Amino acid sequence: MKESAGKAKRLAGVLVVGLALILLSAGPRVLRAQDRGGPAWEFGLSGELYARGIKWADQTSTLKATNMMLELRARNLGNRFNLSFFGGLGLPRLNGVVFDQLPLTLEYQGGSITGLLFGARAEARLLPASGFNFGLVAEFASCLGFNKNFALSGLVVPGTATATPSWSQASGGLRVTYDALEGSQPFIEVAGSYFWGKFKMNEKIEDLEGEQTVDLKGVSYVSITAGWSFFLVDKITVVPKVRIFPGSRTGIGAGLSIYYGF
Repeated sequence: MKESAGKAKRLAGVLVVGLALILLSAGPRVLRAQDRGGPAWEFGLSGELYARGIKWADQTSTLKATNMMLELRARNLGNRFNLSFFGGLGLPRLNGVVFDQLPLTLEYQGGSITGLLFGARAEARLLPASGFNFGLVAEFASCLGFNKNFALSGLVVPGTATATPSWSQASGGLRVTYDALEGSQPFIEVAGSYFWGKFKMNEKIEDLEGEQTVDLKGVSYVSITAGWSFFLVDKITVVPKVRIFPGSRTGIGAGLSIYYGF
């Protein structure tokens, strides 16, 4: 599992670096104006390094994940709305979560756990003002982790454990874009964000067996996202962005998406 997680991380890194090089080599001469003439469908590929502070009982940690997603996006619906659906693989790392109601207390330090990631996102442009456009954004995402089995070390007798995480996140708030540039569009989003999840651990040591589920919550209820959409030739759009979850355990993540219109 560690080997597959490492490969996924390297793949995400290659994706981010490769798309960044494409953007830098394109130059301003190949930028195209943003298409506002009517609805358009786009197919996207995204890589994301995700980080968010989480808590359970009176303890805190940081959920980190490497996510790779495919996305189908409809732009300019009614010349006002963008709607997208995405899905792919998530590799959440929940190191530090403690299970103290098992036969043997266990602090998870097993690294990434592969899971299915899916969700939807909607954007609405509402109020133009001096080159800016004020609107709303809403997003829902969920990750269902697969079972991860590992052996317990340091025991006289054999012991095994099975970890199974799942989490969801719902966000909604204000989105501001600057539309006066030719061929690109910076944006910022400030949203309320709610996180909830469960992390189940099953432990077996010879004839002893126990199971515990830890309820996870976010330590922050606000997310701030800053990004820049670059509209390239041949209906290609590249979007780098940074997302911050401020709080007692501030999480800072980054992502890069590339879309092709058809």
